[in-house]
Amino acid sequence: MSLSTITVLLTLLYLSNVSDAQTEGNSIPEPYDLLFDNAVEAYYKGDWMTVILNMERALKNRSLLRKIKAQCRLACASNTTFGQNIPGVGLAIPGAGSIEDLGFFQSIMKRADCITSCETEKLGPHTLHKISDEVQLEFRKRTPYNYLQVAYFKIKKLDRAVSAANTFFLANPDHMEMKQNLDYYKMMAGVQESDFKDLEAQPHMAAFLEGKKLYSSDDFAGAVSFLETAVEEYFPVYEECRALCEGSYDYDGYNYMEYKADLFQAMTDHFLQSLNCKQNCVLELATTAGRDKPFEDFLPSLFNYLQFSYFNSENYEKAVECAKTYLLFHPEDEVMKQNLAYYTVVVGEENAVTISEREVIKQYIKKSLLEKELLYFGYEIFGVTFVDPDPWTPADVMPVKLREKQKADRETAARITEEIGNLMKEIETLVEEKNKDSSDLSKLVSDAPQPDSRSTAPQAGSVLFDNIKVTMTSKMLNGTQRVLLDGVTTEDECRELHRLSNAAAKTGDGYRGKPSPHSPSEMFQGVTVLKALKLGQEGMVPLKSARLFFDVSEKVRKVVESYFQLTTPLYFSYSHLVCRSAIEEKQEDRKDLSHPVHADNCVLISEMNECIKEPPAYTHRDYSAILYLNEDFEGGDFIFTELDGKTITATVRPSCGRVVGFGAGKENPHGVKAVTKSQRCAIALWFTLDPRHEEKERIQAQELLNMLSSPLDAEFQSTTADSSTATQATEDDSKPVTATQADVDDSKPVTATQATTDDSKPVTATQATTDDSKPVTATQADVDDSKTVTATQATTDDSKPVEQPGASEAAQPPKEQEEATAQAEQRAEKQTDTVSVQNDVAPEVKSTSDTAKDNTESKTDEKAQPKKTVKNKPKQTEEVKATQGDKTKPKQADKSKPKQADKTKAKEVDKTKSKEVDKTKSKQVDKQKSTSTKKAVKKAPDSKKAEVKTTDSKAQKVEL
Repeated sequence: MSLSTITVLLTLLYLSNVSDAQTEGNSIPEPYDLLFDNAVEAYYKGDWMTVILNMERALKNRSLLRKIKAQCRLACASNTTFGQNIPGVGLAIPGAGSIEDLGFFQSIMKRADCITSCETEKLGPHTLHKISDEVQLEFRKRTPYNYLQVAYFKIKKLDRAVSAANTFFLANPDHMEMKQNLDYYKMMAGVQESDFKDLEAQPHMAAFLEGKKLYSSDDFAGAVSFLETAVEEYFPVYEECRALCEGSYDYDGYNYMEYKADLFQAMTDHFLQSLNCKQNCVLELATTAGRDKPFEDFLPSLFNYLQFSYFNSENYEKAVECAKTYLLFHPEDEVMKQNLAYYTVVVGEENAVTISEREVIKQYIKKSLLEKELLYFGYEIFGVTFVDPDPWTPADVMPVKLREKQKADRETAARITEEIGNLMKEIETLVEEKNKDSSDLSKLVSDAPQPDSRSTAPQAGSVLFDNIKVTMTSKMLNGTQRVLLDGVTTEDECRELHRLSNAAAKTGDGYRGKPSPHSPSEMFQGVTVLKALKLGQEGMVPLKSARLFFDVSEKVRKVVESYFQLTTPLYFSYSHLVCRSAIEEKQEDRKDLSHPVHADNCVLISEMNECIKEPPAYTHRDYSAILYLNEDFEGGDFIFTELDGKTITATVRPSCGRVVGFGAGKENPHGVKAVTKSQRCAIALWFTLDPRHEEKERIQAQELLNMLSSPLDAEFQSTTADSSTATQATEDDSKPVTATQADVDDSKPVTATQATTDDSKPVTATQATTDDSKPVTATQADVDDSKTVTATQATTDDSKPVEQPGASEAAQPPKEQEEATAQAEQRAEKQTDTVSVQNDVAPEVKSTSDTAKDNTESKTDEKAQPKKTVKNKPKQTEEVKATQGDKTKPKQADKSKPKQADKTKAKEVDKTKSKEVDKTKSKQVDKQKSTSTKKAVKKAPDSKKAEVKTTDSKAQKVEL
């Protein structure tokens, strides 16, 4: 068992012991608002154990506070009843006389003393637990569970993290980040279905929901058990709720000092307020998390479910009891009357008469009706408003005048509602016209040519690049911190990036593999910069395209940083090349968005017109930008809205090279309209001003690019400082050579792309390997005395298949090869050819025919590069291709050297032939070349035939 697990268990054990001790009255609980503040402070410090300890204690102490207050008030009500005989007075009945009145108030004072003593003993001074409205709101919103799910996740207690997350989400069903967290938890190993609990669920409500579920599945016997439990658990919670209504008087907005009521008026006001609260307990107990409204007629509905469940369980006596109990609430219900008549026939009238309604419901209804009469009296006489929460209340309980008044009020309300409806229709019409105008303006801007848009549109700052145009500013987009740019990329770049997205993007990338994370009518796919570069390194996608992804996103970062005139640098927070594809069969009657309206660094609560900047939102994000790659699709417009998430303030139509940039805060709620046809692709970028939150994958991508850069390029650029070394011939075969160098045999002609190297040095994709420890690519050749090969042919063992290149050349006959070699040696001795200059390598002397062939091959290389890796390797399976870390490619792990050698190719080389070439030919050629080179360098004649070819396939002419 790990140390962290032991610590968690000890913490939970401590919390349990503290809670038990406080319940028994052994200690005074700490104020839960103070514990909550300590937990929040620890959260931002990353002290997860302190978060758990304080937040769990805060939740327990809040529950304990309610429980102790209710217990004290209920106990004191039982001990100080008003029906007791008072010595010298007898039964104190208020209104019977002054002495009796004093006896009544004596009972009240005793009860007050009892409650005060009980609460002080168990809770301490009443000011100790005076909680602010703000903290109480946080607990009603279940915010503590949001912090707890993060803390438990950090210490890898997944079961508790899931329970906390589910508890918070049930009360906040619109919280998208928590929804994503729960989806993530469902896919994690070790998470059980039973972990998704509601830790705040009342026992009666949990039993009711489970019984209702079994009832719907026709498991009536199982439903009876849970529904009876719900009835049993309902009344203790109901009495506790009513007891808590006997608190201090709420002055409801007007100043305490202005309240001038006399003794009996003040008593009446406080009593009616308490009574009103008690009546509304039925609504509180009928409410469950995630439901907008309470269950209507909750308690009567329990007996409705029970009577039918008992009937289907063939327990007709209980069915009679529950039917009669239900009729106490709704005596005129015809359906229930028919049911009762049927049950009576089955049971027998004599037996049915002996079965009575449940006594607890009789007392409940009697007390509730008396309270309603008092409340209606206060409504009629004192004007204290009362809204009856029960639909079963008989009409005659309400006074006639009040019924007539309420009827008139309902008619007035209906008329006002109709007028408001007409007004809202007019407002909607105006909003639609405004949106249409905004959309038309965006369309005109996107369709019209923009040669002078930069001069006509006011700029917040420079965009650094001349070809980029500011199409719309914040003012034109009806907001702040917004900009629309065009010309950021060319059409060719857009097409290349679009192809990259389809080749490299993975379904559900960034959303834990969910193919449709935002809309079930669309398919989502994406790829990050690092993943694209790794695929390019492995040859799965063009490395040039992956590099373009990196460079273009960097370009956008610079433009956003410059335009918004930021004094501190922007860092990448996340980079994502994404595509949304419409699913054709799911577009009918579609009304959702491709991406719901949201803000990038805060949790948008559209119902309250608020955006709360708190975890789990990405609060570190400061700016965002989207670069669009195509426009050949339907729908998919980008929209800015108000905080309500519905009122559209600006619409942007995507097109190639267009960028929309904006601040990531609550000033810019945004979304994407439904993509109804084809595919919409873009590069989504998020930026931060905090370097601590810089994208780690971005840093790794930069390092990978540095490693992928050829070291030979850097060596070539440094040759100017050491030209004497650069012109020396290589006499030892231990030096590396590039694809343009050749160790020439005096009897064998070689082309410009052939090279003989030693296995101790790295080689590039187009270098030829003549040693048996190195593989060869499609452009390499192993030459021996009896065989002639061209630049695109490879001589291999008879038992191995020969890899064919994309294009081939005709082989020269041996006689022509000897003549060409002899001519080359003569020209070298006469110093009429220019040498090829390269750092630390032997220069190459070519004949006229060879040079012509080189020029042709150089052009061919520039237009269509040969493949770096052989695709159809011998004995290679699809499994090998899929496994990039396979042991058949150990040398690719060294990323600092661009070795593309593959051991699966090594056996293609004939060991005998390669060794013969090395031993019998190489040294002679080296000596001849060395002599020729020294002479050629001294005279340096003019020649346009010799070329120096670098590994980037660009020919650079050098004249000495």
